[in-house]
Parts: sequence; structure tokens; C-alpha cells
Amino acid sequence: MIAQNRLLFAQAKSWMSNFAKEERGDFGIGQIAMIVAAIIIIGVIISIVTGLMPDWIEYLWGQITALFESFGAT
Repeated sequence: MIAQNRLLFAQAKSWMSNFAKEERGDFGIGQIAMIVAAIIIIGVIISIVTGLMPDWIEYLWGQITALFESFGAT
């Protein structure tokens, strides 16, 4: 029984070490390029949104004040 457990443990250890050697986690140039492109696109979107935000806030504030004024006028 103990010999069988040792054999199973040795086989599992061998399998894990082989798996670790095979899965190195290397990235290819294409994968790195896709990640960089995604980061650039996200940065551009954030820049556009933050640039337009003052206009959006001014527009929404105008709409809210007009709504309150219409309630007061009736």
C-alpha cells in the first residue's frame, strides 16, 4: 500500500514538472501588439470622454434648471 502511494506520488510529481516545463507562458509579438492596441484605444476613448464632459455637464444642468423653472411657472 505504501509503495503504491509512493509510486502515485512520484508519477504525479513527474507529470506536474513536465507540465510546468511545457507551459512557459511566452507571449508572441502579435499578442503584445493586440494588448498595446487595446490600451491605446481605451486611452483615446477616455481622453474624448473627459474632453466632452464639461459640455455634457453644462447641457444637463441647463436641462435640469429648465425643468425646475417649468415646475415653478405652473
